[in-house]
Amino acid sequence: MARISSAMIPSASLADISRAQQQLVEAARQSSAQTRASDLKGYGREAQTLVSAQRLVARTEGFQGTSRELTTRMQIQDVAIGRAAEAVSKLKADLFQNVGLESGEGVRAQLEEAFAVLKDAMNTNLGGRYLFGGVLNDRPPVTVDSLSDLAANPLTDAIEQGAEAQVMRVEEGRTVQSGIVADDVISLAMASIKRLAEIDEGPDGPFGGDLTEVQRQAIQSELTMLSGAFDHVLERQAENGRLSKEVESASTRLTSQLNALDEAIGGIVNVDLAEVAVRLNQAQFAYESSASIFNVLRNLSLLNILK
Repeated sequence: MARISSAMIPSASLADISRAQQQLVEAARQSSAQTRASDLKGYGREAQTLVSAQRLVARTEGFQGTSRELTTRMQIQDVAIGRAAEAVSKLKADLFQNVGLESGEGVRAQLEEAFAVLKDAMNTNLGGRYLFGGVLNDRPPVTVDSLSDLAANPLTDAIEQGAEAQVMRVEEGRTVQSGIVADDVISLAMASIKRLAEIDEGPDGPFGGDLTEVQRQAIQSELTMLSGAFDHVLERQAENGRLSKEVESASTRLTSQLNALDEAIGGIVNVDLAEVAVRLNQAQFAYESSASIFNVLRNLSLLNILK
């Protein structure tokens, strides 16, 4: 005669409860995290694709960070170069008025003002790095302290020589100059200021009262030179703007690339929340049903049936 046993009934019910509980926990996790799995093992064959895509995202985000930094720097550089252009334009206008009035009054002050603005603009720094210093951005590119020092020393001692513009990578396989060096922006203007300062401190100076013939001819000559210097500064500002546009275009492409990568990763990682909600309800129902059946079965025995 076959043996009748009730011991396996609660055990099978407990297994159903455990299985339903696991399904409920996983569905709840997916609903909360909105991801298919909690680790790479859960993605199977797609894990390698996911890792490669995430590495590409990290590299692209690094390029985008560089682009944002460059955009900020070039905006500040644009303002600084604009200040330099205004200083040269003002000096030119002031000197033209001096020639018209045949007066040397105020020439020294005008030279001092232009020198100070050019020096301050080119020594602009961001986070301790001098924006117009190029690869030598750990020290100020305009090294001379005063107009008198400018007049007394070679121009090459006043402005850092040999500095090259920094080059930064903004995309895979694409680099952009991060700015223009001071020597390339203000050398012509500083040369004119230096020559007039030399006259002011030399035997044909100082400027004041009526202009001498030597002083008048010197100012007229420098007016022509300052016109060229002003145009050159504007050209450097335009170049800075062109580089800024390149960086802006690169940033736009990087954003599009990141969006595409996010969409691709989302296709692997993300879950269908509507589907998860259905599975969550099913798992909860299965768990409650299994628990209810277990409560009934645990009180049953063969003895109770035979009574």
